[in-house]
Amino acid sequence: MKKTSQHIRLRKGGILQWSTLCLLAGGSVALNSCDSESTYTSTPEDAKMAGLQKQLDEIESRKGQLMNGELENNFELPGLGFYHAEAGDFFPYRHGHSKDSKWFSAGEWLEYEPAAPYPSATRPTPVALEKIQQLLEREQALAEKSGSGNTVTHHHHGGGGIGNMLMMYWLLSGNRGAFTPGAGFQNAQRQESGWRRSVDQGRQTVSSYAASNPGYSRLVEQSKASGSRVTPGSSVRGGFGSSSRVGSSFGS
Repeated sequence: MKKTSQHIRLRKGGILQWSTLCLLAGGSVALNSCDSESTYTSTPEDAKMAGLQKQLDEIESRKGQLMNGELENNFELPGLGFYHAEAGDFFPYRHGHSKDSKWFSAGEWLEYEPAAPYPSATRPTPVALEKIQQLLEREQALAEKSGSGNTVTHHHHGGGGIGNMLMMYWLLSGNRGAFTPGAGFQNAQRQESGWRRSVDQGRQTVSSYAASNPGYSRLVEQSKASGSRVTPGSSVRGGFGSSSRVGSSFGS
């Protein structure tokens, strides 16, 4: 009887594919070589899409709280600053921000680190709500002037995009009776459905991109696990025969 040959010929495009070759090769050297083929490095488009997905996730996760009329401590609203739950208002620094051995809280620099506020989410004061309404009106005018009224995000000239406008509208809606509705709120009532459609379209865009770019999906998973954002040049391994590892080039 003929001895079975120890060498197996593989036709290009044949039944035994790349992963099978790795199995047959054996040994850590061959395995690592195959693994290296699965390393994915992010592109500028990946980073842009990851930023959009992060904001969409933020909008979705906060919707219930905002419509209940509450804001979480240290929530940042571009144009107003950081929300301090105890004071029910916005300030230029985060609650507990440290500088020169002092800590910031509700507009004052303290000699000691302030305790975390309880409860951690509160309703803004009428003064803060009026600030939000005025900012909402300015954001609407900016979006209309710049032609970015249908985009979820925009950051030029300080604008936060319809994502921020939608969240501000939800918060104001949850505090009806605590402020006098003006042009900002009334215009937002008319535009809310269009803003929500834009958010839905943004979600569909992200889903389609992720479906056609498996490397992007791995980058986002690793980014969430590490708490680091996706930046151009970020790398991830999630390949055959290895555990997933975060590349050292993730941004903070």
